[in-house]
Amino acid sequence: MKSFTQAFSHITAFTRLVWLGFHFLHGFLIILVNRLRWGKEWFYSERGAKIVQRWMWRGSRVLGLNIQISGMPCSQSAVLVSNHISWLDIVAIAATTPVTFVSKADLQGWPIVGKLAEATGTIFIKRGSLFAVHKTLSHLRKIIEQGRKTVFFPEGTTTRGKSVNKFNSGLFESANSAMCPVQPVAISYFHEGKADREIAPYVDDDHFVAHLWNLFRVGNIQVQLDFLDEITANTHSRQGLALFCQNRITEMLETSVMINKDYPVEVYDVGYVVTG
Repeated sequence: MKSFTQAFSHITAFTRLVWLGFHFLHGFLIILVNRLRWGKEWFYSERGAKIVQRWMWRGSRVLGLNIQISGMPCSQSAVLVSNHISWLDIVAIAATTPVTFVSKADLQGWPIVGKLAEATGTIFIKRGSLFAVHKTLSHLRKIIEQGRKTVFFPEGTTTRGKSVNKFNSGLFESANSAMCPVQPVAISYFHEGKADREIAPYVDDDHFVAHLWNLFRVGNIQVQLDFLDEITANTHSRQGLALFCQNRITEMLETSVMINKDYPVEVYDVGYVVTG
């Protein structure tokens, strides 16, 4: 019986991997068509942002992510900041609301995933370079002033979700300079009703393909996004913002419980509704 269960899990994983492959191909087709129709930066328009959100939501289904939310993402331009557990965080947030991500330059080198991220507007930053940070801040301010939401992970690395690392303050300056609110987002994962510290986390020397295969084998996992109260623009220094968001997310992760509702949930953003 055990061998049959293992064989079935591998068959299921292979089927979902093929499905993911078709989803990636669909993504490249979407990019090609919309770039030809609307130009190189098509993804920054309201129409383009919603197209990307819908594609990411479908990707979350392929990956077996059951997304549950509390609170609501900002309906206006804002900077969203979150704790960081896995590359799956990006899928979950992007499936919930139209956003532009800031990511480490390493992601650009990932096969397929890096190209898709670049082609849908992800801003890549080379850490440790003052010039790169300044350039990223200027780019972020431009996007925010166009009414878009941006997201970054101020821990700078991933954890297993047991605690929150110190938040780096550098990119918080983009919110103050653009005079827009900051919204903390707490991310947590659950599997079979318990906090997941093994399946979703992508840390240390984890290999992407092995991580993906294991995710497919275990079936669905729940991603919980707690959208916390917005912080009004320019009420804190960038260092103060970093510390406030870190403490707020830590407090939420320590006190929140798993949302126990049937999937799919409805995801609202500026009149845009995604349902199952």
